[in-house]
Amino acid sequence: MGRRVRMAAAEALKLPRDVVLGETLIFIEGSRSLVIENYRSILFYGDDRLKLLTKTGRVNVEGKGLKIEYYDEESMKVTGNIRRVELEGV
Repeated sequence: MGRRVRMAAAEALKLPRDVVLGETLIFIEGSRSLVIENYRSILFYGDDRLKLLTKTGRVNVEGKGLKIEYYDEESMKVTGNIRRVELEGV
């Protein structure tokens, strides 16, 4: 099913677009934590950088003392001093 058809179906059925389209959601809680939903995989993880692959591109997180508090196949929580969040190819 094409993206346009899925978008039309989501609107007609009053369904959240992120559920139907699998869009990545990022919730930033100040500069100390963030939650990312609908990511595909971890490309790189270090104390000062995190790179994730999403359905539509990449998410890059930069900071100091970054720590993955939890993750599963749908969501991830990252804590630390978050300085920058960048979306590539979105």
